[in-house]
Amino acid sequence: MNITKKISKKYYAIVILLSIIVISTVIFKNALASEESTSEDNKNPPKYSKFFDEKKHWCDALVITCTDFRFTTATQEFINDRLGLKDNYDYISIPGSIRNLLDPKTRDLVLNAFGVSFRLHHVKRIVILGHQDCTTGYGGSKSFSEPAIEYETICKDLKRARKLMRFKFPHLKIYLYYGTVFVNEHQRIYNFKQIL
Repeated sequence: MNITKKISKKYYAIVILLSIIVISTVIFKNALASEESTSEDNKNPPKYSKFFDEKKHWCDALVITCTDFRFTTATQEFINDRLGLKDNYDYISIPGSIRNLLDPKTRDLVLNAFGVSFRLHHVKRIVILGHQDCTTGYGGSKSFSEPAIEYETICKDLKRARKLMRFKFPHLKIYLYYGTVFVNEHQRIYNFKQIL
């Protein structure tokens, strides 16, 4: 009889503990929901239907690039002039370009940021740019034994990023580019090569 009482007490203790956890979770979720619903933003949600009715022009592309200041001006010139996208693209700059997209811990956050562009601006294509000597994503050129290995590694990651983007957004065209810089008599010469 004592064994039955001990089992009963343990059973009741487990049931009470689980009940407390469930009730706490429900209270916590309700508290978060009530906080969100009372915030200023949710009192007057934006009326997107008017935005879509009045919108006459959507942007054509989403450009994803690295935040590296050394490539910023050259990247903008490449996108505007060589790709012909001036005033016709959303621009998302991420440290290390696509490294956060490839990282399972940050992937959803990055894809959700891209999703805003797709939903609001109806982009038709994605342009992803990686570059040589990417210190944020790869530790820079010094992390590789030779430039060819650096190039192969970053191109492989660009292709993996394209595969992930195609899985999430199968209707979009995705273009990849790898940027390099050469110094010639105190002048920087940039080149962007398309990766197929």
